[in-house]
Amino acid sequence: MKFNILTLFPEMFEPIKYSIIERACKKNLIEINLINIRDFSTDKHKHVDDTPYGGGAGMVIKPDVIYDAYKSVKEENTKVIYLSPKGKVLNQKIVKELSKEKNLVLLCGHYEGIDQRVLDEIVDEEISIGDYVLTRRRITSNGINRLC
Repeated sequence: MKFNILTLFPEMFEPIKYSIIERACKKNLIEINLINIRDFSTDKHKHVDDTPYGGGAGMVIKPDVIYDAYKSVKEENTKVIYLSPKGKVLNQKIVKELSKEKNLVLLCGHYEGIDQRVLDEIVDEEISIGDYVLTRRRITSNGINRLC
């Protein structure tokens, strides 16, 4: 099973390089690729935020940047999951269904979320991993960072 994680903060996934997931990677049971969405910005300052399509408060991640990041990893029969607090709460039943997939793209939002046009065009399902906030620090990287 292949996981492509589209995120602005690939360093937040450092802990998945250890323990059970590390062993699964070494046995070639799974493959995990981290894709820094910011690397697909054409702006010289690598900006990825924009005002929401149709107006509204806050900022969203630009649709073209996300779409280009998605195209870089899209394969046949790829399922795209948007990790969103609005989605269905992740549970064992959903995990069992997702485990049948060969290729998953996990799209991680930030700011007020993702431009609605991206959700309409490429996202198959919205899933929430729970009611909490993760903190972050800003580090950028180039291209795809393979964890395993």
